[in-house]
Amino acid sequence: MYMAKKPNFIELKKLFEANKDFELTDAQYEKKTGVPLPKNKYYTVTNSALAKLAKIHGYSVEIVEKRVILKRK
Repeated sequence: MYMAKKPNFIELKKLFEANKDFELTDAQYEKKTGVPLPKNKYYTVTNSALAKLAKIHGYSVEIVEKRVILKRK
């Protein structure tokens, strides 16, 4: 059975303790925690270790997907 690596939240706890909104790219999250964001958006927002830690610190998790904007010249 495959066991997923657990995220290291030391760097994120510093951001939570600043009591200000913040955002991270996928790459920044992975660099700070040592693991990629979970692939399932619903799970990430509601039941992931990140969601549970955010709730403890009075935060909620939102995921804003990448956008591609094509404009006519």
